[in-house]
Amino acid sequence: MASFTSTETVAKCDLCGSQQFATIDPESCVLECNACGYRFVSPRPTQEEIAASYSASDFYENWIHDEAGRARMWSKRLALLDCAGPNIRLLDIGAGIGTFLAMARDRLGWRVGGTEVSSSAIKIAHDRYGLELVAGLVEDIEIAPDSFDMVTLWHVLEHVPSPSRTLAICYRLLASRGWLVIAVPNDDDARSWLADTKARLARSPRSPRYARLVAGDEVHLSHFTGRVLKGALQERGFSIERITVDDQYATPTARSEALVRAYRVIRTLTGLNFGQATFVLARKKT
Repeated sequence: MASFTSTETVAKCDLCGSQQFATIDPESCVLECNACGYRFVSPRPTQEEIAASYSASDFYENWIHDEAGRARMWSKRLALLDCAGPNIRLLDIGAGIGTFLAMARDRLGWRVGGTEVSSSAIKIAHDRYGLELVAGLVEDIEIAPDSFDMVTLWHVLEHVPSPSRTLAICYRLLASRGWLVIAVPNDDDARSWLADTKARLARSPRSPRYARLVAGDEVHLSHFTGRVLKGALQERGFSIERITVDDQYATPTARSEALVRAYRVIRTLTGLNFGQATFVLARKKT
């Protein structure tokens, strides 16, 4: 896979504004804010390069190939949201090929809309599900305030250039007491410890904690611990309703489902997240 050619440097922490950073991983250019603990990539590719990479005609081939498994994944995620009730106005930011939106529309009767930066994903969503996704970053799209009862960010917040701006926009777009749903890869130290322990027991090399960013692959600009994500939400007007392990397996097996169940029990009992991803359900306070 090709390297990105254009880069931009992050001058201050997006969450708290501090300019004091520590280098966590020089190979992958991951820094950590000394003040709040937010981890991010700098230097990083520009949004234009990232959008071009995601718009490659074959970028979503694996998603379509794994369609049956992904449908099960989305069904399990949708079940986590049944507390929201009927007649929900839903915005899915970074909707990909639109499977989740189509499922919420067809199974629950929700009124749905979505945004997406990939032109190829927008075409697939239209052709497969009849969805009209809006092209671009939600930060650049004109949407009226208080337009939605729920906003979802399924493994999207780690991709956006400014998580703080994205969260602020979510707050503005939500009606009073509206729901915000976020899933992100889990960067808690408990998860890293588990991976290190497994590698030592298997006497095999430990995979890098952070991957270098390359065109044609997922581009994670941020890495969130549960503590940092919870703090970012609370500081921006959200109350936390639930934090648990996200079942993000696109090709689920009996083993993966047992692991998620076990990790969720451990998270409830101890507060430690050993899972690969974190799920947060929050609400706008007013």
